[in-house]
Amino acid sequence: MFAFLPGIPGADDIRALAQRIDTARHHGVPDGCVLELDLTAVPNETGGFDPFAFIAGGGKPLVLRQAVDAIHRAAEDPRVAGLIARIQLPAAPAGPVQELRSAIAAFSDAKPSLAWAETYPGTMSYYLASAFREVWMQPSGSVGLVGFATNALFLRDALDKAGIEAQFIARGEYKSAANRFTQNSYTEAHREADTRLIESLHAQVIEGVAGSRHLDPDEVDALADRAPLLRDDAVTSRLVDRIGFRDEAYARIAELVGAPGISPETGDADSEDAPPRLYLWRYARATAPRSGPSMPPIPGRKPKPAIAVVTLDGPIVSGRGGPPLLPLGNSSAGGDTIAAALREAAADDDVVAIVLRVESPGGSVSGSETIWREVAKVRDGGTPVVASMGAVAASGGYYVSMGADAIVANPGTITGSIGVITGKLVARELKDRLGLSSDSVRTNRNADAWSINQPFTEEQHEHIVAETDLVYTDFVERVAQGRKMSVEDVDAVARGRIWTGADALERGLVDELGGLRTAITRAKVLAGLDPDAEVRTVGYPGSSLRDLLRPKPSSQPAAASLPEAFAALVGRSLVGVLDNAERSLSGVSALWLGDTRF
Repeated sequence: MFAFLPGIPGADDIRALAQRIDTARHHGVPDGCVLELDLTAVPNETGGFDPFAFIAGGGKPLVLRQAVDAIHRAAEDPRVAGLIARIQLPAAPAGPVQELRSAIAAFSDAKPSLAWAETYPGTMSYYLASAFREVWMQPSGSVGLVGFATNALFLRDALDKAGIEAQFIARGEYKSAANRFTQNSYTEAHREADTRLIESLHAQVIEGVAGSRHLDPDEVDALADRAPLLRDDAVTSRLVDRIGFRDEAYARIAELVGAPGISPETGDADSEDAPPRLYLWRYARATAPRSGPSMPPIPGRKPKPAIAVVTLDGPIVSGRGGPPLLPLGNSSAGGDTIAAALREAAADDDVVAIVLRVESPGGSVSGSETIWREVAKVRDGGTPVVASMGAVAASGGYYVSMGADAIVANPGTITGSIGVITGKLVARELKDRLGLSSDSVRTNRNADAWSINQPFTEEQHEHIVAETDLVYTDFVERVAQGRKMSVEDVDAVARGRIWTGADALERGLVDELGGLRTAITRAKVLAGLDPDAEVRTVGYPGSSLRDLLRPKPSSQPAAASLPEAFAALVGRSLVGVLDNAERSLSGVSALWLGDTRF
């Protein structure tokens, strides 16, 4: 028998083998590694099916919570030596950027970090980069720290020309969602709310950049008036530390973490002497604590208490809601689904508190009310609930939060919008112009009230106004009850007006500024635990794939009965199989005619 004998391994082969052994010994994280992060977009609040990630074998993309938690873990992980990130966000909401920025700032306080970009295309891109110890930019780039502006599109004149009539009823002069259809320019209230919104965001960014870059806020504001800043101005103004290319930036982080013989001038960041590098998403998966439904206790060992994180992501709808049928669609948050998740979390004996993570611009009144009621029931049952607001938790997003024991929002979260809107577009004249005719039959006078073929009758209009008034009154009174404010004080900050989280804090609409980690800490305290106590986090609701493959026999929470608990125990291995399958297979709010909306 003949065999091919391998050649004698060289120094490069031995070094590569040693690094693989070192990586395995450290559970997938090589000792002294530098984490890499590519931020050309902010991670989503929840994961979804990504066909490109599936084809590439990467599974689900990293979501915001996972990225933030991984950065905080890395700051305390002795195997991680530094962090380098490409920060090139064309646009991004303030709330998620602030959660990422807080994590990066904590890492930068402990270990070397470096941000680099070909260019910083906008204010939020540079705002995030400024949290790193060093900020780099390519020679042709610019720092787009230009401040904030808002633009509104108004369609009234176009609709008039087309023969479409907009009929909307809003409660709250600041409730501006329908203004695009009913106005041809800003109303005074609309302009006032938008102006204050961008002023608040601007102040937060200026203060954050000034603090990180050790500059005076007035100086940073003056630089914003001159932005975008080209390379010489960016360096002399101390917004950028160095102009250089990617390879030089990587050589610099290697130098900062103590790699011998490597510097931006002489070293090769991709040489064998460079420190090992690891993408943040790989680090996150290698180090993520176990989560999911409560596992059976190990004899003789008391399980850690659990904090349930119930995530509400997307416009709120009645019923189940869920992910889109197509990968490029938008998901919705079903009132039934979120309410069931709250019930299930509260029924778990290991869950000591619930964090309701809200990322929603609003939606259905009935769906929002369903979730609000379940929050109240969970609290009455003795389980504390903390609402954590993401990029936006406004209108219906605020409605579901207002009954929690505490509300935590990012400074840049868009919230409030305590108001109601409903209406329809009437296309009768347009159809006449196009030569289209229609007719109808009905059994009762209001059976076709929401038809686009004719406007509301006077009686129908009065009925809708009464309904809108009732919903707004309930909204304000429930805010007053949940926030322990007077109805008059709530109405003064309601009327459909949006606020940043920072402004909402000053007006009593939220309790504390911070991200999901802050909300979890608050939940621990409300549950009687120490703020630094170790807990498990359990995510709800379960995946739609798991529900499809293992449908529940009833709406009763699984942990609420012995047979269900036994079934859960027996089926634990099946859950693991489904979880693995899910990892492999998964990766403008609108006015809906005929439905009262927040």
